[in-house]
Amino acid sequence: MFSDIRIYIVVGIFMIVCISLMIFNFVIIHHIQRKNSSSTGIVKRWIKRLYRQAPITSGKKLSTVKYEKFLLRKLAHTENLVAYSQALQYLKDESPEIYNSYADTKYVALKKLANIYKRKSSIERTYYAEFIYDFPQVAEEAYGQLVDVLISYIDGSNVYCRTNILRALCSLGSAQGVVRALRTINNNALFMHNRILTNELSKFKGDKEILAEYLWNECTDWNDNLLVSVIKFVTEFSDRYGNLLFPILQDPSTDTEVRCNIIRYYGTYSHDPAYSILIDFIVNPTNIDLAIEAAAALSLYPSSKTVTTLKDALSSPDWYIRYNASYALIKLGNKADLIEVLQTQNEYATEIIAYIFQLRATLQNSNLQKKTDGEKASA
Repeated sequence: MFSDIRIYIVVGIFMIVCISLMIFNFVIIHHIQRKNSSSTGIVKRWIKRLYRQAPITSGKKLSTVKYEKFLLRKLAHTENLVAYSQALQYLKDESPEIYNSYADTKYVALKKLANIYKRKSSIERTYYAEFIYDFPQVAEEAYGQLVDVLISYIDGSNVYCRTNILRALCSLGSAQGVVRALRTINNNALFMHNRILTNELSKFKGDKEILAEYLWNECTDWNDNLLVSVIKFVTEFSDRYGNLLFPILQDPSTDTEVRCNIIRYYGTYSHDPAYSILIDFIVNPTNIDLAIEAAAALSLYPSSKTVTTLKDALSSPDWYIRYNASYALIKLGNKADLIEVLQTQNEYATEIIAYIFQLRATLQNSNLQKKTDGEKASA
């Protein structure tokens, strides 16, 4: 009898918990729907307001001071800033003439607004930096002062905020601003993965050669992570750094990832002085990572010595060395060398080359199928 009562109590508690969870979920869903509806309404109101304020539709200019005060009061709230940004994007996509008419008024008091957000949390500063990234042309008038404020945002920031700050500075095309921001990040030992850094640097709207020169001038001060980012960045567009990178590659105390990225640079832009050290990395593979990268880079250095080295590398116990050596031989394009390898008794070599040919055939068939499907869809 007593045990039956305990079972009923447990079942009753379980049902109460389930009902409570259901009610909680309904409340949360309702709250999210109301919030989304409210946000949509705010964006629509901003769109109407922007249409009214644009000189091309209104036929007149509003008082700059009056409109600045209005914007500062409204955009000081993050929710309004996000809605304003979405409204501007809608205008830019749907009515570019009206958007340009509105943007040309330069009513937005960006520096004043930037200083307001300087006193806010890291998350709120992130939204403001993203706004500048999305609409850099609006920031032209406040350019110089705005760069200073954006860099000050780095203090006490999280990685998302730092990423958006860098994105904003790159969208403004401020080479010195980008270098100052990276210097602040570097000096304060703030982490940003080199992939993120390289990705943002690649979007730089100004002269990339000038930015690369500024970055390289401080290369001895950068930590290894930042130096990798700089090397990846210059690899995307410049063949002017072969001589500058070579001493760093030669130094055995240099971080392995830095040396690997330098080898990738030499696999993109040939540099004759680097040839012998690339060969040595494969012949004497004391560092497997360097040997792997060197095997891939040698595809840019056609010679009988290259072919011999790559053929020998096909016997390496490391799969990645064999793979890159095989791929390099295929890229060098000497069919006689490939046939000779395939006719040997080296199972490692024949297996990896056959694998690459099979992989390339699969990719070609896949691309052909996509092209065929695309043509059918367009028809």
